[in-house]
Amino acid sequence: MRPVRIAAIIAAHDEADHIAPVLEGLKPYALHRLLVVDDGSTDGTGSVAEAQGAEVLRLEPGQGGGKGQAMRAGIAHLRGDAFDFYLFLDADGQHDPADLRCFLDHLARHPDADFLIGSRFLDRAKIPPKRWRTNALGSWTLGRIAGVTWEDSQSGFRLIRKKVLDRLDLRATGFAIEMEIAMKAADWKLRWAHIPIQAIYRPGPHRSHFRGVMDTWLIAWESLKC
Repeated sequence: MRPVRIAAIIAAHDEADHIAPVLEGLKPYALHRLLVVDDGSTDGTGSVAEAQGAEVLRLEPGQGGGKGQAMRAGIAHLRGDAFDFYLFLDADGQHDPADLRCFLDHLARHPDADFLIGSRFLDRAKIPPKRWRTNALGSWTLGRIAGVTWEDSQSGFRLIRKKVLDRLDLRATGFAIEMEIAMKAADWKLRWAHIPIQAIYRPGPHRSHFRGVMDTWLIAWESLKC
């Protein structure tokens, strides 16, 4: 049985201070491709990523439209290549790349898996209460609409089979992209799995632009229309 081919897409905006350890942590996994989508950064994020050996797709300042647009640009950039899974994780260090081993271990036991979502809920004590409540609301709301049980619908650490993701018509431009992917993929009879991962939150204010309740209801409404 041949090794699973994985292409990683990391959307990054002004993450020059954090992206190098993320990329360094992925090197042991011999990924098929490692693409950083530099979403209009002005701090040298793309140069740091290139120094780490990553392929960089640059969206110029003013061209970038948020995480969703960056991820969509990355998917379009890689779509013509032949591999098995897209890997997504955040550039800001909130995910430990070493947790990818847990995804691969699951695939070794369940090679027919289609959609693996990193779940931070086992590490709930490390999640700021406001973020946990918003995540729980989003997961419950979208799960009720889609008829799927999700532990962590807003997790940015995911492994998705290429033939699944390439069929989705994605529209979100912001942080709602993760929920849009899950909602639209839920229409098919997929083999889902939740993979326990660490919850990493640095001290001090978090820079996320995700508008929890607002984005939850916006993407739920969009999914109902599609």
